[in-house]
Amino acid sequence: MITLGIIGIVAAMTMPILIEKHQKKVTATRLKQAYSMLSQATLLAQKDYDEPKYWDSSKGQSANNMKNATSLWVEKYIIPYLSGAKVYGWKSLAQAGFKKGYVTLNGKVISNGNLTGVNNSAYIIELPNQVLLTFDLNSTTVEGNLYLTDILCRFDINGKQKQNMWGRDLFMFYFDTSKGKWLPYGLSDTRENLLKSYCTKSTEWGNIYCSAVIMQDGWEIKDDYPW
Repeated sequence: MITLGIIGIVAAMTMPILIEKHQKKVTATRLKQAYSMLSQATLLAQKDYDEPKYWDSSKGQSANNMKNATSLWVEKYIIPYLSGAKVYGWKSLAQAGFKKGYVTLNGKVISNGNLTGVNNSAYIIELPNQVLLTFDLNSTTVEGNLYLTDILCRFDINGKQKQNMWGRDLFMFYFDTSKGKWLPYGLSDTRENLLKSYCTKSTEWGNIYCSAVIMQDGWEIKDDYPW
């Protein structure tokens, strides 16, 4: 009986670790798969439209043109090259079937518009493996006015299922037109600084940099990654 009790205690202690390792592996694998699919789509688009630096760009346009600019770009350069994808179009999270928006790794809601509420909108595409891609454009403020910059894509690796959390099932990339690649913010930073200052539960806005940690680690989620 004592032996069985010890086995039960060890199993209870070990099971959460095994579950976490499995979750991390599934997350990294699905993120890599979705990233590969989107990268392949943009490579195919280059055969029709030449290098991305020559593609239609909305940089410098007013942020009031966010919806139209995003829709035109995605419908021209992405959708025709994603086989089997379900296109929602420009929709709010609620219209796409979400019950809640996204939170940070510490469970808090940030107020920067990164799909933190179900009424926030983006151009939404669902891949055949149920990964959701949400597109819009980044913006910057110049003399009090908002102007569009980079095209963004967020990957929700398990679709409408929980966690709905940055760095757990939601990851962001931007399209670098000069390189023709989807890149994570912070890729040029050191792994140590990313985990200390951005991809951490102590920040309420830097979790968009978690994609860089996973890519730097060769599409793995290692033991020191915040989970």
